[in-house]
Amino acid sequence: MKTYLWHTALLSVAATLLCGGVAACSSDGDDYNHRMLYSSIVTIDGSTEQDGTVFTFQRYDDSPLVTLTASRVVVAKERIGDRALLYYYPESGDPYASGPVEVRSLGTINCDTAIIRPIERYRWDHDAVFLNAIWRTGEYINLRMRADYSDKPRYFGLVVDSLTLTDPWPELYLLHDLDSAPANYLRESYASFDVSKVWRQASCEGIRIHVNDSNLPADTYVFIKK
Repeated sequence: MKTYLWHTALLSVAATLLCGGVAACSSDGDDYNHRMLYSSIVTIDGSTEQDGTVFTFQRYDDSPLVTLTASRVVVAKERIGDRALLYYYPESGDPYASGPVEVRSLGTINCDTAIIRPIERYRWDHDAVFLNAIWRTGEYINLRMRADYSDKPRYFGLVVDSLTLTDPWPELYLLHDLDSAPANYLRESYASFDVSKVWRQASCEGIRIHVNDSNLPADTYVFIKK
């Protein structure tokens, strides 16, 4: 008998996290022709009607933490702590400097914590993804990819093989199993996984992530702990 991690619907980037009635997404017009629009995967750190919303993120690897504030944006309480895809105009003009921003849109992405289990329990490579990019920001592994569309739940997550947890190089696997759903057109998605439980291991020198990828030639990605 096979045991799986969890059932989840793979989200596209279209769904919005903004509460109704908040003037956060501005209309297209001449006001934006001279400004650069930026995007980042961020953590929603807090949100109140009085003060707006605070987002934090790191640009890459172990770069300094950036804190963005959006006074006109309110996000539902249950979304605090989630990762999200933020499109924004920085008031300073520098997208990687802390400070106030004007939000263009805020979209849901797939976010979770990497699960520590024996990898032999799972059909982690049953269905490939079309990987565009994978990168680390602090204790998060982020992915931009395309995967088969399905209106049914699937098995999707990042698994740390528990048998390698205390090794200098723990092995991680991107689990993707459509659970017998038919192949379909590919839809763009983003994902962000918290790998702090393995990254903070005293024995950890870095991690290797295995991906069944139908796009890029590599199937293993190495992230060195500095």
